[in-house]
Amino acid sequence: MRVQDVLGILGSIPSPFLKTPDASQGPPVRYLFSFGNSYTTTSYNVSSTQPSPENPMGNPPLGSGTAAPGLNWVGYLATEYNDTTVLSYNHAVYGATVNNTLTPNPSVPDDLAHQVSRVFEPHYCLPAESGVSWTPAAALFTVWMGINDVLFLSDRTDPVKDIPEILDSYFNLIDRMHDCGARDFLLFNIPPCDRTPQILLREPVQILAYDALTREFNRQLRDAAEDWGSANRDASISVFDAWAFFTEILDAPQKYGFTDNECMGPGCFWFDDFHPMSPVHQLLAADVSRFLGWDA
Repeated sequence: MRVQDVLGILGSIPSPFLKTPDASQGPPVRYLFSFGNSYTTTSYNVSSTQPSPENPMGNPPLGSGTAAPGLNWVGYLATEYNDTTVLSYNHAVYGATVNNTLTPNPSVPDDLAHQVSRVFEPHYCLPAESGVSWTPAAALFTVWMGINDVLFLSDRTDPVKDIPEILDSYFNLIDRMHDCGARDFLLFNIPPCDRTPQILLREPVQILAYDALTREFNRQLRDAAEDWGSANRDASISVFDAWAFFTEILDAPQKYGFTDNECMGPGCFWFDDFHPMSPVHQLLAADVSRFLGWDA
C-alpha cells in the first residue's frame, strides 16, 4: 500500500497521489480516533460523556483541554471541516512520547503505549465493550507522535541511533490498533520545532542539530509507514507532511495573517514557546480535510 504525502499546502494544487473518496458514498457518521501529544490533545476522558451527533467531542466542552487558546485541529476537523457527522475519540495526552521505556517523560505516564493498551483497547477494540458501534470502514485513526521524542532525544550524544527502536514500538502499536479493527490510518510527521521560541533559545549549532534530527525522524517514519503498508494490504496508511505545512506558514507568516514567526500571543503564530495558536490549527484542519477528501 503506497504511503501518501500532502503535496498541496493551504489550498495549493492538490497532490496527484491524494486519495479522494466520493463524499456521496461516505458513511453518515465517521469515527475519529486520535492519538498523540499536546499538538492533538483535547483532554478527553474515556470514562466521561461519550461523543454523539449532538456533542461530537464528548468531553470536555469544545475548545477546552487543548494546548492552544481555543480549538485545535481535532476540534476543527470534527465540528467544521468535514462533510458528515464526525465523532471524536481523542486519546492524545500532553507531553506524551511513543514509549516511556525508550524516551522517558516521568511526569507523563500516558505515552502512546498507554493510550493504546490502557485506554483504546479496553474501551473501543472491536467488539467494543463500551457499546460504541464503530465500523472499520467508517473510522479514521490519526497518530501524531514523535514531537516529544525528538525533544528528549536532542539531549543525547547520538540521538539518531535510537530512532529505529522508537519507530518499532510506534508500529507495534499501529499493529495493535489494526488487530482491533482499524483499517484507515493517517500519521503526521514532526513539524519544524527547531523554529519554536523554545528551541530558538539554544546555540545555533544545537538548532541545526535539532533540525537534522527532525528530518531524520521524518525520513524513517515515512520508510516505516511504507513498509507497514506493504505488509498490510487490507489497510490504508498515509503520512501528512506537517513539516511542510508549518514551514509554508513560518516562511511567510504575514501571508496567512500572523504578525511574525517568533512572537507569542494574539496575532502571532505561537501560543507559547512550543505550541501554535488556534488559527494555525484551523488552517491545519482545513488542509487535513482537503487531504482526506472531507471538504466536499
